[in-house]
Amino acid sequence: MAFTLYGALNPKQIQLIVIKTNTDGDAVAKFKYKQIVDEIIRGIEAGIYSEAIGCNKLESVRCYARDKGVGISTVSQAYHELERQGWIHSVPKRGYFVVKKRMVSPPDYGARINRVHAQLDLANAVQYSFNDPDILPLSCTAPCTVIDQELVLNRLHKQVIKHRPYKLLMQDPIEGLKELRHEICRHLLRSGQVFAKERVLVTNGRQEGLLLALTAAKAIGKTVAVESPVSFFFQAILKQFNADVIEVPMQVSYKSELALLSKAYQEQPFDTYLVNPNFADPTGRVLSVEEKKSLINWAEDHDVTLIEYDRGELYFGASRPVTIASLVAETSSCSVISIGDFYDTISPAISLGYLLCINTFDQCQFAKQILSEEPSIALQYMVANLLSSGEYHTLTGKLRAQMNINYQKTKRLLDERIDDSVYMSEPTGGPCIWFKLPEGRSAEALWSLVIQQKLSIAPGAMFSFTSNYDSYFRITFALPWNEKMESGVNHLAEIINEFITK
Repeated sequence: MAFTLYGALNPKQIQLIVIKTNTDGDAVAKFKYKQIVDEIIRGIEAGIYSEAIGCNKLESVRCYARDKGVGISTVSQAYHELERQGWIHSVPKRGYFVVKKRMVSPPDYGARINRVHAQLDLANAVQYSFNDPDILPLSCTAPCTVIDQELVLNRLHKQVIKHRPYKLLMQDPIEGLKELRHEICRHLLRSGQVFAKERVLVTNGRQEGLLLALTAAKAIGKTVAVESPVSFFFQAILKQFNADVIEVPMQVSYKSELALLSKAYQEQPFDTYLVNPNFADPTGRVLSVEEKKSLINWAEDHDVTLIEYDRGELYFGASRPVTIASLVAETSSCSVISIGDFYDTISPAISLGYLLCINTFDQCQFAKQILSEEPSIALQYMVANLLSSGEYHTLTGKLRAQMNINYQKTKRLLDERIDDSVYMSEPTGGPCIWFKLPEGRSAEALWSLVIQQKLSIAPGAMFSFTSNYDSYFRITFALPWNEKMESGVNHLAEIINEFITK
């Protein structure tokens, strides 16, 4: 769905258009398929479908449709959604079966607030494995490599430079090309997020984006707060600055987490809080809209700038989770800077991103003017064309679908092979699965064994400024799925089992 005149409409008008374009038939079908999904999940949780009683096979799509008096396509959609969520799996010529579920409870990171001085350590050793062609880099996250985009990028590049290439070099708007900023807004509108292009600032990627955000928030040289375990992307940059950091552990209840955040603020006030609301490391959680709004209210009350790294584009479902920036009311004084980029979705070779600036645009624009070089104009046109044609939406849909397939394959292999004493997360998006070893087992020690076998994992110590989370580690399933990948996952499971039974 495209809105060519979106910039001339206010948010309420846009919302009205979206509502009116949905037909009653679509709404009814969507409601029915969700009812089927909910009903089957309740049945699985109640033990109605269970391997233990020899009844883990679902009715065929045709039988279920006939019994419920609904269309075959509606049941098919429901079964595909259940498979996407990891509740069932299909066996060719046999049907759909309930997946054996592990006992998964949220990790407890404790409630101790850590104050630390960021310094470089283990991360350097792990980074080496990214560039060794003999090592399967299960520690690396570049989800766009799941599908090959080279032909698309070559075509876009030729289209952009074939007309007046030197004219491109004469353009250098500080805020970025208006065409790209407009198309970013139109793309975000697909998920109900309304931004004017005057709030979008194009950057040279996520690393520059965080540098500009920290500068705009006047956070460099000051104490900053981060949720813990922290995104490795945040952690690596803060270590380069030798920053003073307050780590606030994630809590199972977000209300408890905000209370802990308040406690940290009372003990030592800070002006900036770094968050990863969609697929935060290492839980894979996605904050709900209400939780995000409660964080906005907290930040407004305490005059704290929120810097978020948004990876919502990697959600396995149809509609990506929204940014915190999109939820700030027009009348709110809350300052938010949302960091987005195309590294995850198009190519690791794409050094292009953007900031969504809420009550912070002037500060971010000034920081960019004094600190950075203008992103490639040709690259900006390439991505703008990719967005305007609708090809980016198609591309990311294929990417998410393939990532989900990889996740289901990886999970199935590990479920069959890894001892139940090892915690394994069940993400709904993002490129990683997280593990927790039994008490007394060190992920750093496991990494030393794994690297000798030409595999690489990311130990939990990389995601904290302290020695916490030593029993945690992360792997990615977002790599091209081939014989080497499948063999590597199987071999990793063998090493883990041997390690925990020693």
